[in-house]
Amino acid sequence: MGDFIHAVLSSIEFLFPFRIVHQWEQGGYYIFGRFWKTVGPGCYFVVPFFTWLSEVSVVPYMVATPRLDVTLLDGKNLSFYASAWAQVVDYNLAHNTVEDFQATTKELVEAVIAGRLARVKPSRMEPENRADLLRDLTEWCNNETAQFGISISKVRFSTFVLNARTYRIIN
Repeated sequence: MGDFIHAVLSSIEFLFPFRIVHQWEQGGYYIFGRFWKTVGPGCYFVVPFFTWLSEVSVVPYMVATPRLDVTLLDGKNLSFYASAWAQVVDYNLAHNTVEDFQATTKELVEAVIAGRLARVKPSRMEPENRADLLRDLTEWCNNETAQFGISISKVRFSTFVLNARTYRIIN
């Protein structure tokens, strides 16, 4: 009985001719399956089977990396956790150029931070130079994610350990 009620309510929602894009969202209007335009907050007319409206949140969200271990130019090990704020700035690029923009953003941020930290001068890892390093990391991450309509701001380290000892368990 519950599945029947769910099916009826889903069909009513599908056939209802209006869709709402909330204040914290951007929407993409599709006609015959082809992207037509980006729409902002409001109520939009949708003709079932011919037009479609898809929404995506534009509220900033946190992208956190797992623990990453990097070997620096001077041979030392660096172990860190990092986080960054991400936000959708272009619906078309975020929704139509990549399968899952949130997972892609997370992987890009991890790769850019780890790759760039492995290539920077060891003197930039010192606490007094770290603010400049974070600003550059933010810029580098933003350059990579811009092609997917995502803006990165405020890259931060939650843990930053130089000369971390890594232990390997051999079975």
